[in-house]
Amino acid sequence: MAWDDLPGDPERERWDRRDEAAAQLRLSRHLQLQLPGLVARRVPVRGITPGPIQGVGRLRLADSTTFLVGGAAPGNLGRVLRALHDRHAVTVAGWEQREDGLLLTLAGVPGREPVRIWLIGPDQPD
Repeated sequence: MAWDDLPGDPERERWDRRDEAAAQLRLSRHLQLQLPGLVARRVPVRGITPGPIQGVGRLRLADSTTFLVGGAAPGNLGRVLRALHDRHAVTVAGWEQREDGLLLTLAGVPGREPVRIWLIGPDQPD
């Protein structure tokens, strides 16, 4: 018999949820420290490449910052790619903390509505 926790142990599940919530809070605080500098310096977006899973992309900025992002609405990442292809200067215009996470607003993308993307977390450049 192994000494591992029993599957479905309510004590273990409670600690897992607490650990996950604490990790999400630390990640959100770290990203909120990074974002004001990117907005103030108007660091341009240099590209979006496929991420590790479907529906997630790597947003690459000119200062080598790389974030994992997902579109807040269908087609938002495609709009950013099109703007970059057409040589528009795309920058991070602002961000907003929501229950679901951090929502970035990008400037420089043509269209009626501003492009908003979910910031999933940091990523290392390849």
